Amino acid sequence: MNEYVSLAIFGFVYVLIVGRIKFKIPIWASMLIGAALMMGFQVITPESAFKSVQIDVIAFLFGMFSIVSALDRAGVLRFVAVKMLTRAKTPDKILLIFVVGMGALSAFLVNDTIALMGVPLVAYVSRQMGIRPVVLLIALAFGVTVGSAMTPIGNPQNLLIALQSGIDMPFTNFIKFLAVPTIINLFLTYYILRAYFKKDLLQVNLENISLENAAITNRPLAMISIGVLVATIAGFFISEVLKFLKVADINLSFVALAGAAALYVISRDRREVIQNVNYSVLVFFAAMFVVTAAVWSSGAIPMIIKNTPVPNPSDLVQSNAIISISSVTLGQILSNVPFVSLYHYVMIQNGFTGSNVSSWMMLAAASTISGNLTILAAASNIIIIQASEAKNIKPFTFLEFLKIGVIVTSVNLIVYYLFILVI
Repeated sequence: MNEYVSLAIFGFVYVLIVGRIKFKIPIWASMLIGAALMMGFQVITPESAFKSVQIDVIAFLFGMFSIVSALDRAGVLRFVAVKMLTRAKTPDKILLIFVVGMGALSAFLVNDTIALMGVPLVAYVSRQMGIRPVVLLIALAFGVTVGSAMTPIGNPQNLLIALQSGIDMPFTNFIKFLAVPTIINLFLTYYILRAYFKKDLLQVNLENISLENAAITNRPLAMISIGVLVATIAGFFISEVLKFLKVADINLSFVALAGAAALYVISRDRREVIQNVNYSVLVFFAAMFVVTAAVWSSGAIPMIIKNTPVPNPSDLVQSNAIISISSVTLGQILSNVPFVSLYHYVMIQNGFTGSNVSSWMMLAAASTISGNLTILAAASNIIIIQASEAKNIKPFTFLEFLKIGVIVTSVNLIVYYLFILVI
């Protein structure tokens, strides 16, 4: 009985998220309602719900969001983005910046953050260029999604895989398996969009374009936050070297939290920085862990997948194909983060361990780029839509996104599948 109750609650949460505009309920609140209902209907006990929350994931996100908050408050993020755009002398190059430039930033600063930061730039640049904002909004959405696949800190689902799969040296393995195909896919995505929006780009007049002067607004905080970011990223690699040498086993969450702690100790703007942290995402994740744990423990997922193909850890060709198909299809229904949170149980139950690095990397890549198929498959897409509406910019529609998304997702998936298969 519990399996049907859990599926009904999950479906209700999905309806709330899809109808967020009509119901005027934010995504994090919808997931929190789902967690409360799971406990209220005794699908999961409060004790089990508390234990299901992955504290290391929450700690990591808080640490990285703290650093990003400082960078944002100091004006560093906008400064970097505008400087990149000032180097673009043609419409094609501006499109390239939004796809490749924003994608590269999302690999190290979490894609949701870059998505939120990019919308005001789209508003200003599109007005100056005289181009439809939809063109640059879609470029931004695709760029931050593809770029974030490169590292375990690029998006939340990659972090879940890095922490829950058991793979050794996740940062090194993500770079090894996903850096090259991600860079290839960023440029392929740019060329696809350039061809698709050729008429829009030909109508652009750049003679009068002048980007706003982006200056660092808080130089001391900028110096501190940049230093902490560099030290934190270096810490990720150092922690893996120490683990490889069997000197110490330090996970990514500790490094991120240590970076945030150093930031709060050194900076005089600690109160403003901590107030600017995106806590709604943290609440969303805590609630999501409860919901997905309840759905799994109720037996709903095993009931659903018992008649469907499951990945085989001893057959890389078969397993990666099934992982890819499952990610792209189920990711449209569940969205990529909840999908990974549930599907990692499926993989572990079927014998996948930390030694099956290729398959875990396929899950990271496929679940991430599934967000380029429909607007519901990635939180960053929703963020872009909500931020656009807040600035009175007409965002892309479901159909507009889907038409180009089918092409981009198919190409990206083939590149990742073939590269991971042969490496």
